[in-house]
Amino acid sequence: MTDRDAFLRRWQGTPYDRLGRHCWWLASLTQAELFGRLLPAADPTLIADIRDRARMLAGHPVRQEWISVPQPVDGAVVLMGKTSGAETHVGTFLAIGAGMIWHTDEGHGVVLDPPLELAAARRWRLNYIVPSKLTT
Repeated sequence: MTDRDAFLRRWQGTPYDRLGRHCWWLASLTQAELFGRLLPAADPTLIADIRDRARMLAGHPVRQEWISVPQPVDGAVVLMGKTSGAETHVGTFLAIGAGMIWHTDEGHGVVLDPPLELAAARRWRLNYIVPSKLTT
């Protein structure tokens, strides 16, 4: 696994690219590099369409191996959207200070945002999920 500070410095500010450096790419990279977890590859054509993206995040078979937790923990995948179960954005919760969400979007590129500010600004619900093996 990678040194967290060096990893964050390397990628922070990287521009968003819906066919390459999108939110799923960053979540997958972060899970692999910082937590040693592999997320499934995502079809870039599904990432571009918001409805397809929600279906992909909700219905992927690997999703069944992850469970929601009431409070965020370091490394939790954060599913974000206006409706629970139909999330369209993903990031990773990092225990930095009071906690930050590491994600990327078209307007900002790769950033760290406080969960409450991110949820309020976008009017999103945040669903924190972790591999079920972490809770047993």
